[in-house]
Amino acid sequence: MMMYINKMKKLFYILLIALFFCLPSYGQQSERIIRFHSDIAIDTDGRIEVAEHIKVYAAGKEIKRGIYRKIPLSRKNNKGKSVPVDYNVLAVKCNGADSKYRIERESGNLFIYIGDADVLLKAGEYDYTIVYESYGQIGFFDDFDELYWNVTGNEWSFPIEKASAAITLPGNAKGIKAACYTGVKGSTERACTADNRGNIQAFTATRQFDVGEGLTVAAAFPRDLISRPPPPSEAEMFWDEYSDTVFGWTGVLICMLYFYLTMKKEGKKPRKQIAIPTFKPPRNLSPASLIYLNKRKFENSAFTASLVNMAVKGSISIKCEKKNKWTSEYSLVNKMNTEQLIPEEQEIHDAIFTDNDSSALDKIRELAENNPDLKANLNIEELRSQLSEPEVKVDDTNNEKFMNASQGLRTNLGKQWKIEDFFHENFGYNFLGFLILNAVFMLYIFLSSASGDVAYSFFAASFFIVLQIEAVISAILISSDGRNSFASSFFSACFLAFFYIGIVFGIATDFITDDIQVHLPSVLFFSAMSLIYFIYVRRMIRYTEDGAKLAAEFEGFKMYMKTAEEHRLNMLMPPERTPELFEKLLPYAIALGVSNEWCKKFGDVLEKFNYRPQWYNDDNLTAGIATGITAAAFADAFTNLGSSFSSSVGSASAPPVSSSSSGSSDWDSGSDSGDSGGGGGGGGGGGW
Repeated sequence: MMMYINKMKKLFYILLIALFFCLPSYGQQSERIIRFHSDIAIDTDGRIEVAEHIKVYAAGKEIKRGIYRKIPLSRKNNKGKSVPVDYNVLAVKCNGADSKYRIERESGNLFIYIGDADVLLKAGEYDYTIVYESYGQIGFFDDFDELYWNVTGNEWSFPIEKASAAITLPGNAKGIKAACYTGVKGSTERACTADNRGNIQAFTATRQFDVGEGLTVAAAFPRDLISRPPPPSEAEMFWDEYSDTVFGWTGVLICMLYFYLTMKKEGKKPRKQIAIPTFKPPRNLSPASLIYLNKRKFENSAFTASLVNMAVKGSISIKCEKKNKWTSEYSLVNKMNTEQLIPEEQEIHDAIFTDNDSSALDKIRELAENNPDLKANLNIEELRSQLSEPEVKVDDTNNEKFMNASQGLRTNLGKQWKIEDFFHENFGYNFLGFLILNAVFMLYIFLSSASGDVAYSFFAASFFIVLQIEAVISAILISSDGRNSFASSFFSACFLAFFYIGIVFGIATDFITDDIQVHLPSVLFFSAMSLIYFIYVRRMIRYTEDGAKLAAEFEGFKMYMKTAEEHRLNMLMPPERTPELFEKLLPYAIALGVSNEWCKKFGDVLEKFNYRPQWYNDDNLTAGIATGITAAAFADAFTNLGSSFSSSVGSASAPPVSSSSSGSSDWDSGSDSGDSGGGGGGGGGGGW
C-alpha cells in the first residue's frame, strides 16, 4: 500500500511540474488601465487646461513602447453639426519624467504617441501624464455656463479599473449643478458620484469599465464669468441653419440648367420606329456601308463582307484549302472582271491585286489625261492586267496589301457617311455634365458643416452613384466603339464607384469625428441627382430622325434574314428562295452577323439545285457535291466562310506584331536601376 501511495505522490508532482512548464503565463497580469484621473482647470478667458494621469500595466502585447491617446478634433453642437476644435499639447511625462512623444493628426483625430520607438518596455506599471489646452469647449446658456467633458473617451482597447475627474471652476465660482455618466457611447447610466466642493467639482466612477466604456462629466457654474462671444447675426444664424440646403439647391439649379440647355440644343429625341420585315438591303446600301452605319464604326467584318460581295459579282473567287481538321488556308483569285464593282470595292481590288509598280499605272493615266492621242490608244484594263497578280494568299505574307485595302475601305466609308447624320453620341455634353454634377457633390460634401454625415450619406446613395458612373461609362464606350453593353458597363461602374466613394468618404472623414450618422436629405439629394443624370445621358445618346428610321430598316432586314419561315413575318410577297438570292444577300448576312441562319435557311435549296458556286472553290464542298452533299453540309461550308474566312482576313489585315523588346513598359527595369521596395507587392503594418 505504501508503495502505491508513493507512486501516486510522484505522479502528482510530475503533473504539477508539467503544468508549470506548459502554462508559463499562468498568473501573469493582463494589460489594462489601472487608474485614469483627469484634472481640468477652466480659465476666465474660456481656455481649459487638462492634465490626464493614466496609469497602465504593460505586458508587451499591445503596450510595447508606450501608449497613444486619441482625441477628436471636432464635437457636435446642439444642432448635431460638427464644430472643429483643436488642442495644444503642453507636456508629456512618464513616471514623473519628461517623455518622448510625437503628434499626428489623422482621420479627424489628434494622436499623441508616447514612448521611444527604439526602447521596448519591461513588463510592469507605468504612470503617464498628458497636459494639453483647448479653447471653445465651454457651453453658454441663458442661466449658466457649462463644461461638458468626455473624460476617458469610449474607444480604449483596455479595460479601466478606476476613473475619476476634478474640474476647477473659473475664479472663485461655486458650482451650480453637476452630473456624470458611465458606460458605452450613448448610455445614460450613472455608476458614478458627483461631489460639489465649491470651486472644485469632483467625479468618481463606482465600477470598472470594460473595453468601449468610459466616464463623461458636466459641471455648470454662474454665467458671465467667461466672456461670451457676441450673438450671431440673423444672416449667420440663417447660414448656420440652412447652409447645407443652400449648397444643395444651388447645385440642383446649376445641374438642371445645364441639362435643360443641352437637351434643348439637341432637340426632341425621335420616337423609336417599328421594325417591318423587308427582304431588300436598306436603301441599297453596300454590305460594308450597312455594317458601318449599323455598328456606327468600322469593323473587319465590313472588309470580309466586301470581299465576298466582290466574289459573288465575279470580280474574284475565293479558294479554300483544308490543312487539317481545324484550319483552312484561303486565297483570292483575280478574275479580271471589275465592271460591276462599286468604287469602294474597286479600291480594294486594286490594293490587293495590283503590283507594287502600280505607281507607274498612275503616272501613265496622268499623262493620258493631258494627251488626247495617248488617251485614245491607251487600254487601262490591259495595263492593269499586266501589273496585277493572278492569285494572292490571305495570310501574313501579304499583310501590307490587306492592311492597305482595309484602311482604304475605312477611309472610303468615312468619306461617304457621317455618323452624326444618323446618331448623336454627345459624349462631350455627357462627360461635362458628369464633371459638373460631381463637382457639385464634392463642394456640397466639403463645404457642409456636417461633412462626415454628408459623406456617409454619399455612401448610402451608392447604388445611384453607380448608375451615374455607368451612364458616363456608356457614353465613353459608345464614343470609342459605337456599342455598349449595359451589363459590362454596370459592373465596371461598381468597381469605379467603390474607389470613388471610398476616396470621398476617407477625405471627408479626415475632418470629423467617428460619430457619423446618415443625413437623409443628403441621401435624397445624391440619389435624385444621380438618377436624373442617368436619365439625361440616356436621353442625350440618341438617333437622329433619319437614324431612327434607318435602324428600324436594319432590324426589319435582319428579321427576314434570320427567320427560316417567311410566312411568320407576315410579308405579303416574300421572294422565292433561289441560289441567286442566296448569293446576292450572303455578304449582307455576314455584315449583320447572321450568316449561320442565312446558310441554314438555304441548305435544302442549294441541294435541290445541285448548287456549284463559281466564286467559291472548296475542295471538300466540291467532293461533297459529287457524292451527294446534304443541306446541312452546304450550311456548314458557307457558315465556315463567314467565320473562318473572316478570321483569316482579319489576321492578314492586322498590323504586324513586332518582336522587338524596345517598346515602353508599365514598370521600371529592376536590372537597370532597381531599389529596395521597388517592383510589385509591398505593404506592411504593426502596433506601438
